[in-house]
Amino acid sequence: MAGETTPLRSGTALGSTSSKKQTGARCSIITLVLLSAALIALTITFQLKLRSLSTQLSTEKSHLSSLQTKVDDQQSVIDRFSSAVSNKDVLAKVDALEDELQNTQKELMHQLTATERSIEDMLNATITKLDTTVKLAQDEIQMEVDKVKHDVNDYVIQTQDQFSAENSFMIFQLAGTFTLLASLISMWHMTAHLRRFNQPFVQRKILAILWMSPVYGVTSWLSLVLPLYDGYFAVIKDFYEAYVIYQFMSFLIAVLGKGDREAVVDLLAQHADHLKPPFRLFGCCLPNPYESPRAMADAVLLQCQSFTMQFVFFRPLTTIGIFLCNKFNYYGWGDSVTDYRSFQ
Repeated sequence: MAGETTPLRSGTALGSTSSKKQTGARCSIITLVLLSAALIALTITFQLKLRSLSTQLSTEKSHLSSLQTKVDDQQSVIDRFSSAVSNKDVLAKVDALEDELQNTQKELMHQLTATERSIEDMLNATITKLDTTVKLAQDEIQMEVDKVKHDVNDYVIQTQDQFSAENSFMIFQLAGTFTLLASLISMWHMTAHLRRFNQPFVQRKILAILWMSPVYGVTSWLSLVLPLYDGYFAVIKDFYEAYVIYQFMSFLIAVLGKGDREAVVDLLAQHADHLKPPFRLFGCCLPNPYESPRAMADAVLLQCQSFTMQFVFFRPLTTIGIFLCNKFNYYGWGDSVTDYRSFQ
């Protein structure tokens, strides 16, 4: 038993030893493989770096060779220029170029000035031509406008004259109709008095008064139809008006006193309580300065006769004065007939 146990233990030890050796060999192989792979990787990396450095070196060499070529070319140019041109020649050429530049500038300035002058002359000529053309156009337009205005004014005046003539004709017809009607009525009254002419002393004055309507109407109508002779017709009308006022006063005396003034005074004295005392100077009226009613009646009648004769004498004089002032266009302190400062 003991002999059998010893070989078993030795076999087991040998087996473990061989297995350990195999494991170490495997580790060594793996290590060698890894080292070989690392060496190969390092070799490849080194080859790549070497290639890149070689490429960069060749590039740099080519760049250096090109720079050297440029330097050689520049040096040859400098050598050629140094051998061919001196500083004096360069200065002379620079001076010549400056002179040429100045001459060119002067020539350009002269050309520019000449161009500006020519352009200015052309502009002035164009402006003058335009002004002349515009003025001619304005004159033509103004002439056309004036012509149109004149035609329109003529047409308006002609139309107004036609309307005025029509209106005037209508006014003349109406005024003439009423004048004729008033004259016919007055004539009818006058013929009635003439047919019964029983009181000639009174009826003559009535006839003179009745003539007022035809005379006044006819002269007014003629003044309307013939305005240039208005002043002459006004003189006739105002003269007859003054005559009619005188005839009316005479008519009153003839009716009240049969033509006797004393009879009129006696008749008025009977109604003295209805009479107002006559006015004195500056509008003052004495309360009752008369001795009897007959004296006051006589004073009242005298005042009426005085006022009547005052109108009869002054009315024609004022009419003649107005006629002369209008004839010679004299308006006093005024400017026209309608001005309140004029005498008319």
